[in-house]
Amino acid sequence: MNELPARFSRLAAMLLVATTTLMALTAPATSGGTSPETDQPTASGEPPFDLADPKRIKAGEETFNATCASYCHGQNPTLFIDRTGLSEEYVYDTIRDGGKGATPMPPWGDVFTQEEIWELVAYIKSLGSW
Repeated sequence: MNELPARFSRLAAMLLVATTTLMALTAPATSGGTSPETDQPTASGEPPFDLADPKRIKAGEETFNATCASYCHGQNPTLFIDRTGLSEEYVYDTIRDGGKGATPMPPWGDVFTQEEIWELVAYIKSLGSW
């Protein structure tokens, strides 16, 4: 019986952290400035840069560790393990749109720019898990 209030407190704390982080991440996008050129629409099937670029992989790793690892996946994730034949576009779309019922992953398309999502794809691809 005492477990329910403890669970609720943990959930409330996690939601507070997630909300605060989301607000911090979206503040620059809503500050009235113009969008960077990299935010212009591109087809998810066409990365705007080489996914093997070490700088992009590092940027994706930093974004992953600051957000994705903190909330769900943990450090050194085994993403897409035992799932062969996945395309870069599939991973991009899953990050942007969420799992759509296939997985509990929420959509991040309103949080990350297209460039940041592609950097996450570059990092995940560098893990060699698909």
